[in-house]
Amino acid sequence: MDNNLRIYIHVPFCKSKCNYCDFCSFADKDYMIQPYFEALTTEIGLYKNDYRGRRIDSIFIGGGTPSYVDTKYIQYLLSCFDIDRDAEITIEVNPGTVDFHTLRAYREMGINRISFGVQSFSDRMLMLMGRIHNRATAINNIHESQVAGFENINVDLIFGYPDQSYECYAESLNVVKSLKIPHVSCYSLSIEENTPLSGMLKKGLLQYPNEDLDRDMYALTIDSLGKSGIYQYEISNFAQPGYECRHNIGYWIRDEYLGFGLNSHSLLNECRYSNKNLLNDYISILNKCEKPVKESNMLTDTEIISEYIILRLRMNRGLDINDFKTRFSIDFEERYGSQIDDLQNKGLLEKIIYSYRLTRKGMDLANKVFVEFI
Repeated sequence: MDNNLRIYIHVPFCKSKCNYCDFCSFADKDYMIQPYFEALTTEIGLYKNDYRGRRIDSIFIGGGTPSYVDTKYIQYLLSCFDIDRDAEITIEVNPGTVDFHTLRAYREMGINRISFGVQSFSDRMLMLMGRIHNRATAINNIHESQVAGFENINVDLIFGYPDQSYECYAESLNVVKSLKIPHVSCYSLSIEENTPLSGMLKKGLLQYPNEDLDRDMYALTIDSLGKSGIYQYEISNFAQPGYECRHNIGYWIRDEYLGFGLNSHSLLNECRYSNKNLLNDYISILNKCEKPVKESNMLTDTEIISEYIILRLRMNRGLDINDFKTRFSIDFEERYGSQIDDLQNKGLLEKIIYSYRLTRKGMDLANKVFVEFI
């Protein structure tokens, strides 16, 4: 067993919910922050035997909006772990919920990577998305983080949003480049049921996104960032060399990880499990010092192999056939010859020396590739 372990911590509180958001988060439960963190601390203690002696190589504090809660909660959570000296420690923040002093406090407590949920640098788009910040606030907060000592900075952007033009999205990419951001995560909008955005679309208040325009924006992302030295290394992630997100790469190479908090997920000893997703249930079961697991699934060999293939193909470096054979004692090309031939003939998959990877077209149609290996 690899000694590396990743830690994810979920903070479900927000100042307000965005129009497109269906994440496990709340904008009206500030009175639950204290009891939630008490329960979270209990949960971390219940798993002490699982992470004792393991090398904690990365911690990711996500949400929700972790920057919405007092820094004392974040600092205490980090003190619960014996973190490797060279660990990558990321916190997600939303512009408008931090200032220089908050950012400096994060840096002083050992957080060395910050991820800004900007989504757009267009004030009009931010209003349509229901974001709490504007362009100026986002740019100011990013500058403050740089002054506070952060070099490893990520910005999230969304493309394919209703009423978002190609030129509008291109401008957001240009702002990212002008700010010298070393990591960018760019996501095609996913319209989720029971969100305000879904309701607005059904009522005809907004037009459904154009699929061709969405793909044009994705191609622009790859080309525009690449020309500035911010290279694609995964379907939705781009970085200057050396700034790739270590934590997320851990997911894609199937490192073990423990997820703490509401609705978080874990992979341990080839078992995937998820926590309860109702806040009161999560807290009440931890008040009884019981683990808040909602579902668990011991993976079969077939599921493990499928996961390995799909996750490796998400990354630009692709799937190494020698590593595959070492892990599973299976010749990848013999086992999946027909799928490989079909995908290559369709221009979705290519072989580079000893690795298979998605082509540019394959990146566009990744799910059509993945389903062949399930």
